[in-house]
Amino acid sequence: MLSGVETAASDLSQLREEFPDWRFGTVWASAASGPDRRRLWARRGTVLLSAWNADGLRASINYEQRHSGDEL
Repeated sequence: MLSGVETAASDLSQLREEFPDWRFGTVWASAASGPDRRRLWARRGTVLLSAWNADGLRASINYEQRHSGDEL
């Protein structure tokens, strides 16, 4: 089983390979009373997208590319 850090690295490397024109990163949110959560983000030019998981971010990037005329 992958740890949260390993999962984040794996997700990000897959997204970077699939969308080389985008920059990716994560933001970790923590609370004393609950589990930590990470939010993924992607940036290209002035567009900044984020999602709670790689699949959600992938869908947002695909949507953005279709609607900005940059479909691959």
